[in-house]
Amino acid sequence: MELWKKRAIKTAVAVVSLIFVSSFVYHYVMITVEGRSPSYFNSLRAVVETYTGTGYGADSPWDTPVANILVTVMDLSTFLLVFIILPYVFQPVLSEVLSPEVPESTEKTGHTVICGYTERTRKLVEEFENRRIEYVVVVDDEERTIELVEEELSVVHGDPSSAEALRRANVGEAKSVVVDTDDSESASVVLAVKEVNPGVRVIVLVRDTSLEKYLKYAGADTVLTPRHLLGKRIAERIEAEVRPRLTDSVDIGGDYGVVELSVMDESPVCGKTLGESGLLDYPDMTVSAVWKNGEFVPAPSPETPLGSHTSLLVTGHKESLREMEKLVYTVDTEARVVVAGFGEVGSTVIENLRFADTDCAVIDLEEIEGVDIVGDATEEEVLREAGIEEATAFVSTVQDDDVAILSVLVARELVSDIDVIARVNHSENENKARRAGADYVLSLPDISGRMLASEVLREEILSYDRQLKMVLVGGKEYAGKRLGDTRLAETDRVVVAVRRDGDVITEVDHEFVFEEDDGIFVAGTDEKMDEVVGAKTA
Repeated sequence: MELWKKRAIKTAVAVVSLIFVSSFVYHYVMITVEGRSPSYFNSLRAVVETYTGTGYGADSPWDTPVANILVTVMDLSTFLLVFIILPYVFQPVLSEVLSPEVPESTEKTGHTVICGYTERTRKLVEEFENRRIEYVVVVDDEERTIELVEEELSVVHGDPSSAEALRRANVGEAKSVVVDTDDSESASVVLAVKEVNPGVRVIVLVRDTSLEKYLKYAGADTVLTPRHLLGKRIAERIEAEVRPRLTDSVDIGGDYGVVELSVMDESPVCGKTLGESGLLDYPDMTVSAVWKNGEFVPAPSPETPLGSHTSLLVTGHKESLREMEKLVYTVDTEARVVVAGFGEVGSTVIENLRFADTDCAVIDLEEIEGVDIVGDATEEEVLREAGIEEATAFVSTVQDDDVAILSVLVARELVSDIDVIARVNHSENENKARRAGADYVLSLPDISGRMLASEVLREEILSYDRQLKMVLVGGKEYAGKRLGDTRLAETDRVVVAVRRDGDVITEVDHEFVFEEDDGIFVAGTDEKMDEVVGAKTA
């Protein structure tokens, strides 16, 4: 029976009972206190008139205080009937009418089913929306389902670990399944997916790297650990800075690569313009873009200032890139790194740095093995105790973005020339971290979304673990066109190189004309890169 009907029956019984009890009490007061001799039905009529507000007939006025108090109480009870009981009965009806319908199934085929919905899979959904790729999200919380419906996302309400719910999401006709639930539930979800469709490709996101082999036992095709990759990437970034021989480049074919370089206060090129720095003197190398305070500037001019905390995106021959790293970075063989936070990301950073014989100090709120300083990384005394004033780099990997941003702010205030690296859990906080003083910011949702897109869409995303996203697109759409006449020349993205007939071309200006068989390397922000790939697949 519907909820409102159950409530209506309960309310009717309660109101009738109240009227009869009140009428008996009223009849008793009229006889014993007021000294009158009305019939019971006369008393019943008076009570009904009182509760309905239609009057008192011949019974008013009353002479005794007891009778007047009784009638006053019954008058006040009328408000209870109007303002409490009626909403109690009709609230379910209004909710059902005004709330959107909770979807329980889908008829989609050839789609991707996403089990669970977090900040990580939100980035994947955004990519799907931009590219008009069919998907459906399965969540077990009804309120969350309604929220996603209101956001106009494709969603089915159900338990992702239930084969019945997965059938309603049409997993049997799905192209792939992404599992983004709690680690403790992921194996159950994979088993349920394989029960419905043994041949479907299953990609699982987990925090605990030790679960990988068990999930593959359950039937997972790919197990991704973005936090582990993020920590490894941060360690590589630091090692590339303090020891330039460890070139941190993305391979784009042959002997060519793309590298991100950060300019610090102590850098030999800090305070100079791009032309004065000598970075443009290498014939087989191009400074493709500059990233400063959250602003992406493609094809910077020689007059572009290279201030502190500026990042450069450079394309060229790998040997030249090694030389450029030495020109930008000051080699510090006695590097010391302070890491705030000892979770999955922080512990991975420490593991990789110590493997490379880099001196590290770990700050965490909990006293556990591996932590050197127990305390709050937003407090100056704690950072000083960890040796921040002698450190080469400060890495903030704490869980809370607000705490991470504050720790960056304090570290930058204490040491102006230190390299500051931050991890954030919400993409919208990236620019806040940069404004607080971070030289290098990595967003866990962005990296997770890129990893998922690379696995689900089987496309070549070349740099899903960098600040910027870089992809390889075909030249067919742009054949015969100048770069300046295409969408590739728009703001927040840049063509860093073109692969043609086995060669890599790094000098790509607005007059460059594409050919059909070209491979075009494009870098930029996630949103702008999604537009490029989305246009290709739409």
